[in-house]
Amino acid sequence: SSFFNLEFYRLIQVEISFKLKGIALQTIHARELPDCYAFQNTITFNNRAHSGKIKIYFDSDTDIQECKDWRIFNSVLQKNAQYILVFDGFVILSCLASLILCTRSIVLAWRLQKRFVNFFLEKYKRRVCYADRLEFLNGWYVLVIISDVMTIIGSILKMEIKAKNLTSYDVCSILLGTSTLFVWVGVIRYLGYFQTYNVLILTMQASLPKVLRFCCCAGMIYLGYTFCGWIVLGPYHEK
Repeated sequence: SSFFNLEFYRLIQVEISFKLKGIALQTIHARELPDCYAFQNTITFNNRAHSGKIKIYFDSDTDIQECKDWRIFNSVLQKNAQYILVFDGFVILSCLASLILCTRSIVLAWRLQKRFVNFFLEKYKRRVCYADRLEFLNGWYVLVIISDVMTIIGSILKMEIKAKNLTSYDVCSILLGTSTLFVWVGVIRYLGYFQTYNVLILTMQASLPKVLRFCCCAGMIYLGYTFCGWIVLGPYHEK
């Protein structure tokens, strides 16, 4: 109260900004170089609604900085870092080769589809429907291409994070995690070489439209349940 006088009913918004510095000490026990961080924090008190309850927001930006006055020498650490970089480079090269081969297959399939359409038009005077044209497009190759692109970008971000040039942990984890999901989904196509599993995969492909229609109908009920809970329970809990 001795610092400033504040008339609460006139209060609209207050922002408090401050900086913090931190160090990841657990990395020292793991025989890694410690990471030093600089946090730029902002706390916002928003009273624009004048509803009797001030909303509080917290925003934090992080930057990796070089730790000063640290002297850590470890040959094992340097070798491990080199092995990880070599492994990341191998992953990038493998995904790049896969990306090129799958793209080539899709381009060849597109050319074959054009020849097929022209042949039907000249020979039988008929246009090929859109569904038949899609038979030339292999969805597994599209999935592999998306996975390869995400893996390459995520691996590059991972190398930059290891080099302490970036702090995009969330973007890197989303890219690598999603690409891993797509890779394991793509493994399903190899089960099609076995007769028993191939029947199951064909059944899943044939029933996919009906399953999607069922999900749309069930989604309506779920949305109704969600909005009901939001309206009934919302006033009693902030989340």
